[in-house]
Amino acid sequence: MKVNVFRKSLFAILVLSLVLCGCSSNTEDNQSNDVTNLIEDAKILTLSDETNVKTIYTTEFQDDIYNQIEDLKSTDYIFASPLIIANPYCTNTTSLYVYFNTDTSVEISYTITTDGYSDFSYTTAGGYTTEHEYQLIGLVGGCTNTVTLTATDEDGNTESTQWTYDAPEIYNQDEYIQLDITEGTSTQEVGDGLYTVLGNDQDMDEGADANAAYRYIYIYDNDGTCRSEIPVISYRAHRLIFEDGIMYYSASAQYLVGMDTTGRIAEVYDLGDYRLHHDYIFDSDGNVLLLGTEYGADTEEDLVLSLDLDTGEVTKIVDLKDLFGDYLATLEYPEDDTLDWMHLNTLSLVDDNSLILSARETSTIIRVDNIFDDPSVAWTIGSDNFWEGTGYEDLLLEQVDEFSLQAGQHCVQVVKDDSLEDGQYYLYMFNNNFTKCSSRGYDYSEDDNYYGTYSNVQEDDAESYVYVYLIDENEGTFELTYSLPVAYSAYVSSYQLFDNGNIMTDSGFAFVAAEYDSDGELIQSLNGSGDQWWYRVFKYDYSDFWFK
Repeated sequence: MKVNVFRKSLFAILVLSLVLCGCSSNTEDNQSNDVTNLIEDAKILTLSDETNVKTIYTTEFQDDIYNQIEDLKSTDYIFASPLIIANPYCTNTTSLYVYFNTDTSVEISYTITTDGYSDFSYTTAGGYTTEHEYQLIGLVGGCTNTVTLTATDEDGNTESTQWTYDAPEIYNQDEYIQLDITEGTSTQEVGDGLYTVLGNDQDMDEGADANAAYRYIYIYDNDGTCRSEIPVISYRAHRLIFEDGIMYYSASAQYLVGMDTTGRIAEVYDLGDYRLHHDYIFDSDGNVLLLGTEYGADTEEDLVLSLDLDTGEVTKIVDLKDLFGDYLATLEYPEDDTLDWMHLNTLSLVDDNSLILSARETSTIIRVDNIFDDPSVAWTIGSDNFWEGTGYEDLLLEQVDEFSLQAGQHCVQVVKDDSLEDGQYYLYMFNNNFTKCSSRGYDYSEDDNYYGTYSNVQEDDAESYVYVYLIDENEGTFELTYSLPVAYSAYVSSYQLFDNGNIMTDSGFAFVAAEYDSDGELIQSLNGSGDQWWYRVFKYDYSDFWFK
């Protein structure tokens, strides 16, 4: 069956609800049934032309769509004739919502076939059941896609149904629908999952949500084909975190949201007096720890917040002004602006009550203990020359052997290893190798802790690195145990370690996301372009969310 979707400008974002009946069905013997190719019912879930992404990220909008879908579900939809709705919640441009019931418990898989592109095949999350409700992603924007849905019972018997769908174009279709792939020399297979490209900032002079232009999360397969486009209000999503069938991400600097497996925004958290930036993770109690800035404060990007997902309460738990107040007192505040004196960009748990923080502005890594009760700095990693005379010199761990220190680092992650002694662990990071401290005007060229670094955003033949430090808190030392040169990126960047030891990096300035094997040999890289940088690129398998 061919589905014609009538769609206005993406920026207007009309919801189009198409109930598709009479889909072709194939038995387990692959015998085809002739079914009239007609859309028997088409319901438009109305939105005004002025509706924008900020409206979409409201519980009122989402609940209204949800209730309309619940009404549609009162009809007895079956596998051969399911309820299919084009992106009803306006959260995933090319996706399809599918609902039906089966007499016996079956597991559902699907394949999307599109001329000129590789097939996209996955088994849905949810296992064997008789009620089926899914968001199918993977359809290629601006193309006719053939969707084959397969039901498999617990004895292995299968039945299929199929339809075609003309998916709408994604934003800037020509530039973003297909990325270039560079093959590496490694014989290691590329890792499972989908590359998830997280965008960069917008101008926020009038507040976090003031911009009319939108940003997106783009999700690519291993061939570099865009398989999903998720709009966000402004600023960017920094990472995706998953819990109990909900995918959490920042839709702006003001809102953390939770999307369920059907594409519905099930949770919207307003951060109130704070705005988030750069990173968020779950703590051991299921709350979200966020890096934040308090509205109206003289400083920015120097707080750790805790968001209770049950109550929506936001609590300030770590304030670097309390921990490094004497250093802050030596700095000059800019006129008519806030002072970005630490610029926290990463948080990673060491244990239930301790955090590793990355402070880009000072090229310093900080361990903070007792984060919920009485925060204190356990140690730091940075230049002794930089911190000399500040009163914080004694916090520095001692460097083992000679190497250039991390500079402007991002994505510092704690990695435990059972082979290590208590008090020892690794820190993996993207070492941008970029020496700049705007809040102080520190001259890194005179600091002998750094060499082979760069002080300009754009540099010919420059390199950033993956760095791995071995932390030994028993001896009070750190040493460089691994270094991998990667494409240079002065600011935006990310690092990710896979279970098999493979490494993925994002050199955002260069629009290069590279996947390396455990020996540091390139498997492949994605190469793109754009007006904004790639802030971060992570690879997620979306298991127990969209997929089995």
